[in-house]
Amino acid sequence: MAGDLLIKMLKSRGGKDSDYADVVYGIVISIEPLKVQLSNNMVIDDNFIILGKHIGKFKLPGKATIEVQSHSDQIGNVSGNRPTVSEKITFKEMEFDNSLKKGDKVTMIRMDGGQQFYLFEREEV
Repeated sequence: MAGDLLIKMLKSRGGKDSDYADVVYGIVISIEPLKVQLSNNMVIDDNFIILGKHIGKFKLPGKATIEVQSHSDQIGNVSGNRPTVSEKITFKEMEFDNSLKKGDKVTMIRMDGGQQFYLFEREEV
């Protein structure tokens, strides 16, 4: 029932495939200015690209556990075995660098009409 309604709504809207949103893939060919070559060899620049919030440099709070495994060591004349030590730490802000690089493969959503592309994911080469 719901599928039939959805198909009916899509058919009533009409238009070509390029009028609808779609997932597209590309390769970064330039950083400054940002240019991405789509799989159909069309090149788009930063005038048509909206970057997702996790593309580029960004900061997030976080938590981690640091663990040092048991080991033997010697300081001066004193040697001994150290136990495994584990400590939880909290970061107020941790900076991540997910900046685009030339040659990166990217995934974007082409918005209705094909005039804007939302770049939300990158894959390092």
